[in-house]
Amino acid sequence: MYLLRSVVYLILSILTLSCNQSSDRGKKINLVPERKNPSPDYWCTWGAQNYATDTFSVKHTLALGGHSVTAGYLTEENLFGTRGWSEQIPLSLRENLILLFDLGWDVPAGQKFEGANWELGSLVVAEDKFPSCSGSPEERLKRLRQMVMENGWKGIGLWLPSHPYGDHKNGVIMSDIKVKEYYAEGLRVSKNAGINYWKIDYGFRAGEIPFREMITRMAEETDPGLVVEHARGGGPLNDVDCPWDTKNIKGIGSFRSWDDGNILRKAVEIAMVSDVFRTYDITQQLSVPTTLDRVAQIMHELSGSGADVIVNCEDEPYIGAVLGCALGILRHPGMIEPEGYNYDPLHFKNRTDEVVRAVKWHRIAPAFGAGVTENNIDTVVLSDHWRFQEGDSWATWVTGRDVIQVAPARVARGMPLPEVIYDSISPYVICSTHPNGSVAVGTLPRTNGERKIVYPMADVVIRLNDASRPVGIFGRFKSLTIILPTGMHHKKINVFGQDLAGNSAVEITSQITIERDRLVIPGDLITKTGLSAASKGDLSDPGMVLRIQI
Repeated sequence: MYLLRSVVYLILSILTLSCNQSSDRGKKINLVPERKNPSPDYWCTWGAQNYATDTFSVKHTLALGGHSVTAGYLTEENLFGTRGWSEQIPLSLRENLILLFDLGWDVPAGQKFEGANWELGSLVVAEDKFPSCSGSPEERLKRLRQMVMENGWKGIGLWLPSHPYGDHKNGVIMSDIKVKEYYAEGLRVSKNAGINYWKIDYGFRAGEIPFREMITRMAEETDPGLVVEHARGGGPLNDVDCPWDTKNIKGIGSFRSWDDGNILRKAVEIAMVSDVFRTYDITQQLSVPTTLDRVAQIMHELSGSGADVIVNCEDEPYIGAVLGCALGILRHPGMIEPEGYNYDPLHFKNRTDEVVRAVKWHRIAPAFGAGVTENNIDTVVLSDHWRFQEGDSWATWVTGRDVIQVAPARVARGMPLPEVIYDSISPYVICSTHPNGSVAVGTLPRTNGERKIVYPMADVVIRLNDASRPVGIFGRFKSLTIILPTGMHHKKINVFGQDLAGNSAVEITSQITIERDRLVIPGDLITKTGLSAASKGDLSDPGMVLRIQI
């Protein structure tokens, strides 16, 4: 699947970093390699379709309106027109991300498909919404890709339902032969048009593992360069009731306990037949614990298995950067906030820099398979909660309720759990050693019952096996202590730091404490360095790369 490409990217990462990090004094040092992000990260139009079109679209979404209206907003004008969604995303981000067209790219304007989902999946660009795309299905897709590349994106991806067009029409289930013919033709056209990514979502066959496996295998045979993503389409809150999900809930907010473990087992089964497995929908208020628990539990199940499926953690860039996940970014700087609505409490619309930092870290340490490392999760579980009010979320059924979500206090990949020392409340703390030797560590905020999202500080301690590799540091710390390999205290070292959003490192040796085999980095230095290239008005948390030179 994705393994061969990942190995190539890792080799390139090591070679490029070696070239970029000359120790010659007086020369500008850039710790981030000058190449495109090799990970299958994307920006998805769905967030903009819902929240960056007009006030009606926002209110429609937060009233749990049907998808037909939202599909109608995906047009050439909205995406590529003057001040279109694409233009508002900085080029430094576009060149590192695939542009993924979500539900609506192949749905004609005004088409209502509620109750008739068989109408989805035509795989023919809707010419009335994309007038520049005319001709045969293949010619239309080629032109769509051309527009994407002309706008500076890394590649193009497409949303597909988990059934063929016409399946279940009038209650008639399509034959296996017809299903295979549909995907054979779709893959042929997709390959010829230069499509990079398929996002397989909800549909009549969403829960059928053999069906999803068939698509992945057919893609491998027809177009080995195509990345196929699958997901378990479920509710946005772990172990909380949802109109279209299981009724077997305990209400403790745990992904592992949800439906007596059946949800986790199903997710792992789907992941094992995927190039990429997406953790799926969340609420903005509880995104961190919901997403982190899903990522942690799936990776724990696949720990050391060798499984090369990459987990996509959607729009949690620092979880993705630290734990080697792919990103499915949904935020957009043009998101509209009607008065009285609080669907974006963290102001994601003003947090573009953290996405830039995450994808630049992926140039150094690309996303990697969930089973490639031993994955460890804490037995200590932290609990977050939020009392939802009207206008907070599209999950309207939880309005007026105090909802709990839990996640492991610490998660580690390829290394021991970090040591965390805190006063009254701990952040979530995550870390990993990448297969190429790079190390990443991060802290994540907490959500409390007073309808606040807080960032508790902690002293964090991690250990390096190889001091010559880069270290990514994400989030806010009271301090970070890095224990160096045995024998390092005999050697003179210089330490460089760089905001991942920038392109120039500075020496920070004199601002840290070196105690024999330990580097102690003050939290305020991490914040200062990790925000030194911040965009004006951006609210992102710090993200930096550190390099030790001997």
